[in-house]
Amino acid sequence: MIKTIVLDIGQVLAHFNWKGYMESCGYNEETLDRLSKATVLSNVWGEFDRGALSDEEITRLCCELDTGISEEIKYFIKTSYNTVQEFPYSVDFIKNLKKNGYKVYLLSNYGKTNFEYAKKNFKFIPLADGGVISYEVKSIKPEPKIYKALIDKYDINTEEAVFLDDCIPNLEAAKTFGFHTIHVTEFEKALEDLRKLDVKI
Repeated sequence: MIKTIVLDIGQVLAHFNWKGYMESCGYNEETLDRLSKATVLSNVWGEFDRGALSDEEITRLCCELDTGISEEIKYFIKTSYNTVQEFPYSVDFIKNLKKNGYKVYLLSNYGKTNFEYAKKNFKFIPLADGGVISYEVKSIKPEPKIYKALIDKYDINTEEAVFLDDCIPNLEAAKTFGFHTIHVTEFEKALEDLRKLDVKI
């Protein structure tokens, strides 16, 4: 029997729309491509979520990847909290799970500065019973440490827990700890998959 629901944030409870945000800044196609490769598509971006380096250090490393657009990179990183928007269904989704007796936790890769913004603006965050965010433990999914941190913090019985994420490697890592998993591609399909596990929604 499932008693615990663990939810990723990006693409599960909120839309990580970095490309749309970049386009809204009015950059041409070449700049968009270069900016993407120097930030969200680079290996450095994971370190942004890990939280071991300061925002200034992350910005410097990204700028080193493409010195010709350093001003655009600086602006994007400084305003990157705008890349994520809460899904309209997220509040009711968590409320319904909790109403039916489930513990709900968040497990997400998120940098400290941007998560502070999210906490102030996303209504679903305070509804959860808790969670582990990557910058807090200096570890990002799919690394084992972040899953263990969540399990230990809340004494989760993984055989009675299901983890929802949009990223297959993150789900595969969760399986090694005994979690049931659901690959989120669209909300209605995720609800169907939860019902198959006898989760009441």
